[in-house]
Amino acid sequence: MFPLTPIAPYDFDKLISKSEYNRRQLKQRGQFAPLITATPEQRADGLWRDQIFIAADALIMVVIDMLISAGAKRAAIGHVMHDLQLEVISHLNDLDGGKAVHIVFAQDGERWLILSAPNVLAAMAETAAHFKANCPDLAKFGIAEAPRIAFFCVGLHDALTTLRARAAEHDIEIPARIWPTLEELDAGADLLAAAIAPRRSLVIEKWQAMRHLEAAKEGALQ
Repeated sequence: MFPLTPIAPYDFDKLISKSEYNRRQLKQRGQFAPLITATPEQRADGLWRDQIFIAADALIMVVIDMLISAGAKRAAIGHVMHDLQLEVISHLNDLDGGKAVHIVFAQDGERWLILSAPNVLAAMAETAAHFKANCPDLAKFGIAEAPRIAFFCVGLHDALTTLRARAAEHDIEIPARIWPTLEELDAGADLLAAAIAPRRSLVIEKWQAMRHLEAAKEGALQ
């Protein structure tokens, strides 16, 4: 099963443990954003109602629910939905390869942060370093202490385990690998375009561009 194979909405709702009504409400509020979306042309033609959901969408929703269980606010995560999507899919090849990946959501009341790290200690260190580097000189504003940072971290492997357990419970087929390699996505680009047309995925396109840039830099260094 190819990682980008669409999942029926009825099965998808079971994977994310939501009712159809709740899923639609989350989408309306910007707290659920499918990776594959309708284009303006499709909306103009009235053809946007058919949703396409893939396994990575379900995994992202599981990650969000785990962050909320850890104490994060769903509305706050909505502010960084695009960053969260990109961070997760950027590390799905690592996850499929057996590497440990932790996803972090942090905020200080003014700024939000999404990042990933191999373990919790590294995640805490990177979060602290980020806010310290980007914190203004508070003393000149008469503020003696830096704002407290709310820090939430979940293991991507734990989210995948939860997703696979739900799939097994409801007898739903999901891909053995959650995300295609860059080579697979490039090789199947025409097929993917035909399968989802006239839809598109800005997040996947950005991920492809990032991976191509990284590959070019690696090639230049060799």
